[in-house]
Amino acid sequence: MIREIVIVCVALTMVLCHAQDEDNSTLLEERQVPGDNPCNCYFKDSCGCICSRPISWAQFQILPQNFQPCRSFTLALRGGQFHSFPADYFYRVGHVQDFVLDVGSVSFQYLNDPDGESSPYNGVTFDVSAYLRMYQVSISRRWNWGAMYWLAPTSGNAFCEIQVVQSTVPLLSVDFGRICQGMVTVVNIISSGLYALENRVFVPFTKLTELDLSNNRIQDMRRSYFSYPARELQIINLSNNNIRSLPPDMFTQMPSLQNVNLRGNPINNLDERTFRPIFRTVQIVGLETLPLSCDCNARWLKEPAQLCGANVYGLAEAICNRPSRFKGYSFFNDTLPKDLVC
Repeated sequence: MIREIVIVCVALTMVLCHAQDEDNSTLLEERQVPGDNPCNCYFKDSCGCICSRPISWAQFQILPQNFQPCRSFTLALRGGQFHSFPADYFYRVGHVQDFVLDVGSVSFQYLNDPDGESSPYNGVTFDVSAYLRMYQVSISRRWNWGAMYWLAPTSGNAFCEIQVVQSTVPLLSVDFGRICQGMVTVVNIISSGLYALENRVFVPFTKLTELDLSNNRIQDMRRSYFSYPARELQIINLSNNNIRSLPPDMFTQMPSLQNVNLRGNPINNLDERTFRPIFRTVQIVGLETLPLSCDCNARWLKEPAQLCGANVYGLAEAICNRPSRFKGYSFFNDTLPKDLVC
């Protein structure tokens, strides 16, 4: 009798374990060689799917059958070639605390379906945070960001962070500002071939604290890209672009600004109208790398008040590039105010 009970218990245990495995498996297993499933979908307090290897377009389309509401949802994709995120793709996610979309080494024609009757993010809301990360993502036709408006925060304290690295983003269009209904605090678009931004592109981001556009091909920066005022903006990284000058109003109405990185740009004139308002209080990184013109336009930098400010070290390392008589000279040590003439 005891032996029969043990056998029954073992059998029940095996059935329950098998059922649990089925509950935690992904539907992609139906189309994969057993034991070779590229996606792991999980359903607990946190839920989502992690695809560690490329999946096909057919697999990509059925993946949402594994989505469901939970506290923190994550979708991670590593490799694949897709048309776009289809309409209502994340609909089953519903209401969550945190939403993470992590896409790497993927090619799309469009980021979001341009012909869909609704957004891929239709019905998705988040209480705390949304993280959108894209690494080595290629879009052949258009980064149509506007559909991400429907990735909706539920309160004024919720925030969204966007990171795009080593992807193909030649133009940042104005619909970028629709992401998360404007509740964006961090924007990092790095090493992505960005050369132009449409006017007012960041205006809806009134809570933006950090902007990193480093290692791109940007030639023009304008104050009108940002909200008025940009109360929360603390960090602007424009390093290693092709910016030759900044407009006089570039840093106006940015009361929280702490750090501006201009390293590696061909800026030869630190325009007094642009930089005097921030020169003593904001750390300007990369002054020593600029091809400085040591002429009358730089004379204001020799004023005692400026030499007591936040950027003394950068000035001490700055080297004159023009005029020819000062080329290679230290701006800080080898020139006097009377020498700086036009």
